[in-house]
Amino acid sequence: MNAQTTPSPAELADRSLQLIASAMFAVALVFCLSVAEFFASEPIAAILDIAVKALGVVILGLMALLYFWKFRPMSRDQRSRYLAEDGFVHIAFQKAMAKSWMLSFLILVILQALDNLILERLPAMPLETVIQGVLAFMLLLFSAAFLFFTRAGSGNEE
Repeated sequence: MNAQTTPSPAELADRSLQLIASAMFAVALVFCLSVAEFFASEPIAAILDIAVKALGVVILGLMALLYFWKFRPMSRDQRSRYLAEDGFVHIAFQKAMAKSWMLSFLILVILQALDNLILERLPAMPLETVIQGVLAFMLLLFSAAFLFFTRAGSGNEE
């Protein structure tokens, strides 16, 4: 006898944050593919360009679905209760943002200090490619930190 249970508001909020974190990882992949286009040959760059555009459309579709299906019908009070700052995933989301932001800037400062040793060996890249690379790096660090905090925290509850 399977009794269908309704998820709690905290579970629904956690699912939304997990979807947002997954979308941020997908955006990081978009930026990674955009940087890879710079280094790829012409036919491969064309394929990567199509993949970037397709992934971008999927990300926008998922975020639009989340917004129009979940958040738009809610009143302001419901939305604030739904996104309460006391959920496990919300705390992991905030920790991941803080840690990834600090680590990203620390690594960027170290790279700046080691400019002659490391960055000099890379080919000259347009500013757009460099910015995409930095954004990809920051979003990948966030995704890894979020995964770490949600996995590490879920093991402690049992």
